[in-house]
Amino acid sequence: MGLEDPGIAFLKRLLVLSERSPDRTRQASAAPDYDSLPRAEAITRFQSQLAAAERAGAVALRYGKRERKHLIERVTVRDQVILARHLGRTPAPEAASEARGRLKPVIQDGEPWLTGILDEMQGRWMRGEPAYRLGADDIEGAKEFLALLCAISRGQARGLDARTFALSVTGDTKAFDRNASRLLAVLAAHFNETSADAVWTCIGLDRYPHPVHLRGPLLIEDGQRVLVDGMGKPFASIHPEMLSLLKLALPPPYILTIENYASFNRHVRELDDGGLVIYTGGFASVGVMALLKCVLGCTDAAVPFCHWGDIDPGGLRIFRYLEETLPRPPRPHLMSRELAEAQGRPASPDPSLASIAQTPSAVAPLAQWLARGEGIRHLEQEAINPTTPTVTSTAA
Repeated sequence: MGLEDPGIAFLKRLLVLSERSPDRTRQASAAPDYDSLPRAEAITRFQSQLAAAERAGAVALRYGKRERKHLIERVTVRDQVILARHLGRTPAPEAASEARGRLKPVIQDGEPWLTGILDEMQGRWMRGEPAYRLGADDIEGAKEFLALLCAISRGQARGLDARTFALSVTGDTKAFDRNASRLLAVLAAHFNETSADAVWTCIGLDRYPHPVHLRGPLLIEDGQRVLVDGMGKPFASIHPEMLSLLKLALPPPYILTIENYASFNRHVRELDDGGLVIYTGGFASVGVMALLKCVLGCTDAAVPFCHWGDIDPGGLRIFRYLEETLPRPPRPHLMSRELAEAQGRPASPDPSLASIAQTPSAVAPLAQWLARGEGIRHLEQEAINPTTPTVTSTAA
């Protein structure tokens, strides 16, 4: 599949800019980047595509002066709906309204607060944004998500494991796993909980505890038998029920928790520095937290304890949860504004992070920037190569 025409790509970006700020007093506009169009035929095609959009009544073009009078200097949206149809797209407000109409019956038997979730989803779709990583065109995915949420609100999850519950609601045992992060995002806010296990407990779901993945000088010993050696390659897994048998083989040079599975795998496979590395899997489970409390309780406070996560609202909330819950707070590792500015992707402010910015958190400066700063960028940790933590890791 070839690359999209620069003119069409430019108009789509302009449409997204317009849709995401529907209440703006001035229409969205942008200047073409001719430096990315070095060939004369590419410039000619680019300008003809913009001229076609102007003839359709979708945009207004402003040309340059003097020696640049043949080049388009500025493109302004004239009619967002016409522009969307010109590009072969259903206008975002129309698509959002249609999606809501098809999804409303799914939650009709649920609790009233579910209407607020559907309102939120429609609001995001009206701005051309995904809602819980679902687009307005992914009706089947949204139906599955809302059906599970509706069944949870009616208490249907109580006493069931995740797969049995999913099968009873959707006919697919894997539906819960596909939607777990979405459900957690909604239910954590609804129940005012931050721990995944606490949320599942609130809805009565019987979640079998997952093993904790780690690499480092830990042993699980039963008498003279070593049941688990934490130095096993590429990493070992310890079930939370085994923590009473845990022993520290020797003091690690550092303790590092890692949010993302790919980054955890890269770290334990590429670095062999004796550190104790623990995978949290996003918000740490009860098992992960129990292991960390045990480890922090039997290691010297001089051993650096760090956390490596995404530089985005979710990553900062995970970091803050660890700070507030553990007996010793972590320091940020590879979580700096400089890294985000150098390698991240543009993002919008998230004012809700002001609650972290106003605390003594090690990521408070980052939260302040992501809440209301300029030139905001998010950075997924997979984009960064793993490194050995140092005591001097900083947040901003």
